[in-house]
Amino acid sequence: MPAVTPGGDFYEQLLGEYDQMMDWESRLMRETPFYQKIFADYQVKSLLDTGCGTGRHCFHFANLGIDTVVGTDISGSMIELAQARAMASGSEIAFERAAFTDVADKISGAFDLVCCLGNSISHLKTYDELELALRNFRRLTTVKGVILIQLLNWDLRLARQERFFPPRSHVTPAGEKLFFRFFDFHEELVTMNLLIFQQCTAPLRNWTYRTVSTTLRPWRRDLIRMALDDVGLSVLQEYGGTDLSPYQPLESSDYIVIAHKG
Repeated sequence: MPAVTPGGDFYEQLLGEYDQMMDWESRLMRETPFYQKIFADYQVKSLLDTGCGTGRHCFHFANLGIDTVVGTDISGSMIELAQARAMASGSEIAFERAAFTDVADKISGAFDLVCCLGNSISHLKTYDELELALRNFRRLTTVKGVILIQLLNWDLRLARQERFFPPRSHVTPAGEKLFFRFFDFHEELVTMNLLIFQQCTAPLRNWTYRTVSTTLRPWRRDLIRMALDDVGLSVLQEYGGTDLSPYQPLESSDYIVIAHKG
């Protein structure tokens, strides 16, 4: 059984490999129409990306015309990397270290959109933590601002006990690298395992591997909606993915919810 690390420590172990796990160019191209629609619908000029990782979405949002972009993450190393990229590119995006549960104390001002993307919210283990995070997001939105949360469709994953994700390949100077994610389901929580295979250089071409793991809470849609209601947020829209498809509990890959101060 692999050692399970807290969410922040999990990503600290992946600092040099986090961006290798995804085809960011294809992903951002695919997601662009979705975000352009959201920005237009809600007249977004300022944005806070909580759980921003290395800042890839932040840079993309700035390129899409958002005037003010701020990114936060619990991982200090991720934030340092994002800050270095901003400095190297001359970007005015601000990156600060903050957890979901204290971000309103670390960040000043208010934003037209506060977002939490890529299943990051599932790192919160308890309902109290989820409520506290949402209260923080609420405090950081403008009067007409909205909150966008994207996570896996856990209703589908739990119903089917779907453990595996397709592997991701990345070519490095040292050889090919494979990333393989899978879940272990427990009574209330889920262990997310990442198995990383690294091909060695010639002449042997053999493989080494290591595993890193962390614990997630599989937040079902009804609990997300309950927490939103408990902190005074009203649901505006729900989607089943960034393809703008309607949310279907037993079909959609993702659950995306947009809420505001109702």
